[in-house]
Amino acid sequence: MTKPKYWNQSLLWIGAAISIAEIITGTLLAPLGLQKGLLAIFLGHFIGCFVFLLPASYIATAQKKTAIETTDDSFGKLGVNLFSLINGLQLIGWTAVMIIYAAQAMTGVSKRWFSFSNFPLMAILVAAFIIIWLLLNNTWFFKLNNAMVIILFIGVLIMIAVMFTGSAHSNAAITGGMSFGAAVELNVTMALSWLPLIGDYSKTSGKPFKWALVSAGSYCFGSLLMFSIGLTTVIITGYQDFTAWLAQSNLGVLALIIIIFSTVTTTYLDAYSAAVSFNNVFKGKHNNYLGVAVTVGGLVLALVLSMNVYINFLYFIGSVFAPLYAIVFANYWRKSQVIPKYVNFALWILGIFGYYQLQRFDFFGGTTLLIGLILVVFVLALQVPFGARRKQRE
Repeated sequence: MTKPKYWNQSLLWIGAAISIAEIITGTLLAPLGLQKGLLAIFLGHFIGCFVFLLPASYIATAQKKTAIETTDDSFGKLGVNLFSLINGLQLIGWTAVMIIYAAQAMTGVSKRWFSFSNFPLMAILVAAFIIIWLLLNNTWFFKLNNAMVIILFIGVLIMIAVMFTGSAHSNAAITGGMSFGAAVELNVTMALSWLPLIGDYSKTSGKPFKWALVSAGSYCFGSLLMFSIGLTTVIITGYQDFTAWLAQSNLGVLALIIIIFSTVTTTYLDAYSAAVSFNNVFKGKHNNYLGVAVTVGGLVLALVLSMNVYINFLYFIGSVFAPLYAIVFANYWRKSQVIPKYVNFALWILGIFGYYQLQRFDFFGGTTLLIGLILVVFVLALQVPFGARRKQRE
């Protein structure tokens, strides 16, 4: 990636947030009601975007590294390779999730308006558009991506207007249960899914804090809007299945445009960053072509995967990356000693175990914040007499 402008960077991350997956995750908060649901959305996004994404982007930009490469100081080359593989695999999973949600929504809309229904064909169509995005050169990419994000934003505003004024309503009662802490955690983990890649798009830039704030803030703005749309769609229309409402709305072709290109602008980042991560291990490969391979892998997975695992997938991301980056942050801020790498590995494994144990307490700020605070405080306070003295940072 060449050095981007602030405008490009902002639209890149707003485009990342505009997706069907974010809206659908927002619908899961409907059992809380409108006020508590919105509060959970705002609290979860503040934690995910400004407590985790902001420092991750700052450290990567300051060190001129990708987000995964910043783990080197704490975990060494072995850690970078391990976390690169984990991140690449979870991004293939995200690619599959995005293709599934897009294909399901497109199938519903096309069946309603054109009496045509073919999920595999829709999935292939979405994957093809993602591949086209990956093969664009940087000049064309930013021009088309910026234009598409602006069009998508206008389309989303039209969708909101249709939601409030349209005739597609369901009389079904809102079902399911959701605690406030669990709702906050869903918002946090959605933001955390970008944690191992947010630095990939600003590592060549100057002014680390400003770039980090543009990246995290832009994603936060777009994601807040998407989650809020998901929540309010259920409250206003009664449809807990957003794709079902979309099919019954009067959006028609506009709905298909929103679905396809919101998926493309988001999933491009997943596929490209998966390639960057795999390239940390398998050197010398072209990121864009590796991204094409990731997209094909995501497509194959999408054709066989059940979405019953979606929430557990989000929790898996939180359990792995929240402890990991809490340790990276704390080690970066330590002024005196470097904690031995095997100690950091032990803390990370304990953090994964602790994440699932702490979920039982249903902390109002979400499990990610709790485990992150515990690890940061512990690492900063840890005295390691056999640790190496920290070298002066360049």
